[in-house]
Amino acid sequence: MRPGYKQTEVGVIPEDWEIVKLGKYATFKTGPFGSALHQSDYVDGGVPVINPMQIVGGKIQPTPSMAITEQAARNLSEFRLSAGNVVIGRRGEMGRCAFVRTEEHGWLCGTGSMIIRTGPSLDARFIQRVLSSPPIIAEIENASVGSTMINLNQGTLGNLHVPLPPTKAEQEAIAEALSDADGLIESLEQLLAKKRLLKQGAMQELLTGKRRLPGFSGEWEVKRLGELADIRSGGTPSTMQPQFWDGDILWCTPTDITSLNGFKYLQDTSRKISHQGLKNSSAEMIPVNSIVMTSRATIGECAINTVPVSTNQGFKNFIPFEHFDVEFLYYLLLTQKQGFISLCGGSTFLEIGKTQLAAFEVKLPAEKAEQTAIAAILSDMDGEIGALEAKLAKARRIKQAMMQELLTGRIRLVQSTARIIPLPTQKQTSPATAKSHKSHNWQINEAVIIGVLAKHFGSEKFPLARKRCTKLTYLLHRHVERQAEGYLKKAAGPYNPAVKYKGPEGIAQKNGYVRPHHNGTYPGFVAAGNITEAEAYFAQWYGPEVLPWLEQFRFKKTDELELLTTVDMAMEDLRREGQAVNLGAVKQVIHDHPEWEAKLEREIFADPNIIRAIDECREFLGN
Repeated sequence: MRPGYKQTEVGVIPEDWEIVKLGKYATFKTGPFGSALHQSDYVDGGVPVINPMQIVGGKIQPTPSMAITEQAARNLSEFRLSAGNVVIGRRGEMGRCAFVRTEEHGWLCGTGSMIIRTGPSLDARFIQRVLSSPPIIAEIENASVGSTMINLNQGTLGNLHVPLPPTKAEQEAIAEALSDADGLIESLEQLLAKKRLLKQGAMQELLTGKRRLPGFSGEWEVKRLGELADIRSGGTPSTMQPQFWDGDILWCTPTDITSLNGFKYLQDTSRKISHQGLKNSSAEMIPVNSIVMTSRATIGECAINTVPVSTNQGFKNFIPFEHFDVEFLYYLLLTQKQGFISLCGGSTFLEIGKTQLAAFEVKLPAEKAEQTAIAAILSDMDGEIGALEAKLAKARRIKQAMMQELLTGRIRLVQSTARIIPLPTQKQTSPATAKSHKSHNWQINEAVIIGVLAKHFGSEKFPLARKRCTKLTYLLHRHVERQAEGYLKKAAGPYNPAVKYKGPEGIAQKNGYVRPHHNGTYPGFVAAGNITEAEAYFAQWYGPEVLPWLEQFRFKKTDELELLTTVDMAMEDLRREGQAVNLGAVKQVIHDHPEWEAKLEREIFADPNIIRAIDECREFLGN
């Protein structure tokens, strides 16, 4: 066992964590019985009623059909959700659990759900993550009552054993880290949906001739599919003959195509047949770079085979003639699904005959070069979508691993008091520096920086805004330590969420280094009464030259600082990967990150400004 950890009934956790019953720190309220509501209470556009099926992916997704009048909701006020509560489904699939956001305040907890109201020492976002984790779900399922359907009650939930960090700050840090992971996943999902819509629109325009590519003209031709390709069917060897099976010939079924999930190329099959099986059935060998298409039940699912294959009888396979581009034909066939289905008429079992398919007419460019050019554009879009899908899958795996590590304390985001690094002392006698014997950890370090920046770069008239403070802090770390740890690529540029959510801002205010101030236009920080202590620490840790170095950024607008720090972070990415730093490479890094891509549409990120920022980063930071 690792030093500093202990074995408990729920597994290995840090020594300073404890195992607690959830009921010690939270109270519960089960939604009202169905008899509390009448059919006349349900209206469109009323107060949403939340039941388990409306809790998806940690969020509440209300449905219009589940809403009641405001009067009915007032009569059930004890069952209404408050911002900061947690709502959990108590029937059916466990793990449906959501943190109640401000906009969901006042919604009604339905009969199949339960409200969790946390006490002052328990962070609600943290406990929502715990209740959504596989080990806790398993514990709930084992303890829940009900033979045919799991039914979570208040007693079971109250007796649930959960691992708990010693401070609320650490709970908040864990919840915030997982929230950041969710944010990345959500942004990738949104970007992926956008790319898919763009590809769909491109297919509609390019494959119909509504939009022509530069350099091509002339009328498109109407052709029958039988004029574009040799169409072949498939077959199935007798399953009563074992010698027909488990050979070395790939044998494709519709499941092999649907399992590709839209991937264009077929490279393997789940089943194989022997040469005897091929010879003694109607299956045919389909050469490389043909198109296999489902033609029975599921109609029009396609793939290009990169290896020779045979198929079962649920396929019609296209071997393109010389003057037709296989990739173009693949995309063209994908757009014809509804037309293929209409060929099946009113039959109960959908199936397209070879004769029907051969006579089906499509419109396409007369020149193979134009076909190839169109296919190349769509292939590039497929490549972008595939890369995003891979990033999304990786982000989901990382988040799952993060849950396992963070919710058990195997990775700590907030240092335990036992591991605080002592601050080196100097031979000074002033009251402020005499306090330098205080413990010095990361949170205190950042709190000191916030205080000093607020003193030297903020005022009552112009308080130091958080965004500007973040950029100056990033530059300070890059100048002094040559790296800025913990900073993420966020919409406003490099951002370290730990500064806000894991203690430093709170410490800076608690220690009297800063106080919040609003100048009537925007909020920020100004120096507070105990700022001399922070200045003494800062001078001791960073020396006399750092503040004068930061002065060169005093009159730069915040957008300019965002440009500079974003470009620097992109340059650091390129440096780590051993790539050349230039305008195109920096723009590609910005373009490739979902939260940064939109920056390139802003005037401040125009090419001349990025070039200038690259030069300034080299001058200021030696990048």
